Amino acid sequence: MSTIKDSLYFNYNGISSRDFGLIHISTDSGMYEETLVGSRELRETKVAGNDKPYFKGFDSSPREFDMKIAFEEDFTDESLNEVVLWLFQDNYKPLFFEGKEDKLFYCIAVSDSNIVHNGMKQGYITISMRCDSPYVYSNIYTSTEYDLSTNTVAFPITIENKGHFNMFPEISIRKIGVGNITITNVSNSGEIFEIRDLADSEEVYINSEKETIETDIIGVYRYDKVIGNYLELPYGVNIINVIGKCIIQFRYQYKYKF
Repeated sequence: MSTIKDSLYFNYNGISSRDFGLIHISTDSGMYEETLVGSRELRETKVAGNDKPYFKGFDSSPREFDMKIAFEEDFTDESLNEVVLWLFQDNYKPLFFEGKEDKLFYCIAVSDSNIVHNGMKQGYITISMRCDSPYVYSNIYTSTEYDLSTNTVAFPITIENKGHFNMFPEISIRKIGVGNITITNVSNSGEIFEIRDLADSEEVYINSEKETIETDIIGVYRYDKVIGNYLELPYGVNIINVIGKCIIQFRYQYKYKF
C-alpha cells in the first residue's frame, strides 16, 4: 500500500531528502488519515420520464496530498534556497518514499507553501503535491532482450502484470531478415498484433499505449503495415507468442489504484 505518513525519508526527482538533512513528519495525533484511492465522480445522464439515470462512467481527479518536511538541524537561508530549488519544479517529477520504492507518484508542488518555525532556525515546511493522474506507478521494468534470430516457430514469452489496470508495453524490435513479426497474447483471447514487411536489420520502436511506431529507416512509416490491435496485457500472467526472426525487448510499468 502506498501510505505516506509512516515514511521518514523520501526521494523526489532522483534526489533523496537525506541529502538536505530533511525528514518527512506527521503532526497528527493518534492514527494517520490518508487518501486511499484518488477521487472520482459519476458521469450520468437523466432521461425524461425515467427516475433511473443512465450511467456513463467516472471522471477521476488527479491525486493530491500534503507533506510536512522538517529540518534535522538548524536551517539557513542557503539551505532553504536549495530545498526550494529542489522541490519546486516546473513539471511533474517522480516521488517515492523509502521502503516503498516501487510506488511512484508523478507530482508537482502547487498552492501555498509555508515554513513553521520557532524563530531560532528550527522548524518544518508544509507543501502540497498534485499528481498528473489519480494513479500510483511502479518503476519501469525492462524485459530480457530475446534473441529470436533463428526462430522458426512461436516463441513464448511470459510477462506478469501485477497492477490494477491493463498495461500497454513499449516494444523494441530489430528484424533479422526481411518479413513479418507477429505477437499474439495467448492469455488475452488470442489478440494479435502484427507488423509486416520489415527490412533486414530494421529497428522498430512501438508504443502500445500511444499507438505510435518509429523506425530507423528515414522517410518510411509503418502504420499501414499493422494488422490487429496494439499489445494489451491484462492483470495476471500473460503468455505472449512471438513469430518471426528478430531481437525483441519489452518495457512496461504497473499502474495501481493505491
